[in-house]
Amino acid sequence: MSGMAPLGGAASSVSSRFNLVGLAPTALLATTVGALAASGAFTGLPSIELLIARSSKVNVFIAGVLFLVVFSVALVIHPFQLPLVRLLEGYWEDIPVLRSLRYIGIEINRRRRWEINVLRRDTELGLRLYPPETEDLLPTRLGNVLRSAERQAGESHGFSEPIDMLPRIYPYISPSLAENVGDARAELDIACRMCVVLWLIAVLVGCTLVADGAVAASAGAWLAAPAAAAILGIFSYRAAVRSAENYGQILYSVFDLHRRDLIRALGYVPPEDPGDEKQLIEDITRWLVKREPVGPANYREKPPSDSAAGQLRCQRTRAWLRRRRHPQCPHRKVLRRRPGTRSA
Repeated sequence: MSGMAPLGGAASSVSSRFNLVGLAPTALLATTVGALAASGAFTGLPSIELLIARSSKVNVFIAGVLFLVVFSVALVIHPFQLPLVRLLEGYWEDIPVLRSLRYIGIEINRRRRWEINVLRRDTELGLRLYPPETEDLLPTRLGNVLRSAERQAGESHGFSEPIDMLPRIYPYISPSLAENVGDARAELDIACRMCVVLWLIAVLVGCTLVADGAVAASAGAWLAAPAAAAILGIFSYRAAVRSAENYGQILYSVFDLHRRDLIRALGYVPPEDPGDEKQLIEDITRWLVKREPVGPANYREKPPSDSAAGQLRCQRTRAWLRRRRHPQCPHRKVLRRRPGTRSA
């Protein structure tokens, strides 16, 4: 039962995460498309009366089929959550349309960082919102907040590549901290997904209403729907930035509280001196991440237990006996056997 409890908790966490991140925004987009189709917006002027009349004809069977369609679409596009977040972060090198805008965004954020650090003299805020190095700047505010945490979390302890060491230290963090990491990541993902969905709804509804003449017929009153969706998308983006700040602060806690657990898991005793500990973590990072042959060989390993020491002595004894019995061993004794006896 103890082994099944974490599995059930993990399954419940994944299920709730999918419901929030994948299913809810997809259902909102599907509802918007269905409302446009039911109101006749794709064939002519939209009508709220027609929308109400057609909605009343939806029975349980049709609702179930629509739910299965929405669920299937959400399940298919759920693995694309990470590329979606990276798009909002500003990784636009491989997108020809946004590649030219990338440098403009970087320059805007460079000036914002200079204003915070120099004019307002708030270096703490500047380090929380932007990475310390200019070459690490990204064209969006969300990307800079996450990049700042990825570059600085654990840096004071010797983690030169914190984001690459996070998967190695994550299995040893406490359950409460792991839950906080999962919740912060879920909040970030749902805010990013809602932001993109709301902006997509604003573009879809706006283009549809302009194309069928509803905007001109209503003297621009129908533009309130796409405008409201766009404003909500802006608020969702700001919520994503706040969630990214919270996520970054939790990453600091991961390295502050569990760096010694990683050292013990690798078989080394954490040094008492902070300088030696930082040097050990730097060597471990270079050894595991950069694959440099500079493993922490100058540090004392954990002393083996009595049982482990006894097993080690037995293994060495067996190996020594095998070498002695080898025909090419110079110390092998040739035993004379008596006639009629068997060799041991």
